[in-house]
Amino acid sequence: MNVIKKFAGTTIPFLFFHVLCCGALLFFLISSGYLLVLTNEGRNKTLLIPILLLGGLFLWWHHHHGKCCKEKGYKTFGDHTLSIILYIAFSIIFGIAFMIYVFLPWWIPNYQGGPLLP
Repeated sequence: MNVIKKFAGTTIPFLFFHVLCCGALLFFLISSGYLLVLTNEGRNKTLLIPILLLGGLFLWWHHHHGKCCKEKGYKTFGDHTLSIILYIAFSIIFGIAFMIYVFLPWWIPNYQGGPLLP
């Protein structure tokens, strides 16, 4: 059971962010101009520290909550729900930070707007 949890816990976020980054939202980002905004943010890095602090806060909260549940000796339905919500929150925050600050500047370094393919 533990192997299944580890496999699902790593592949589901990866696939989610892969579909998010390279899939259906790419057309929306290009057509609305948000891709240019995100690319400029990736170059400027004005929100890098706040997004890392926010993601770190959710990661710490997830870890602290799990530690408190271990001390308590059991988890209620609410504890499981909160744990999943916190995991999803810090996964999304760090995934979006990775997309904006690592992937987009590497993938399209000099993007000035418009379609990516001729």
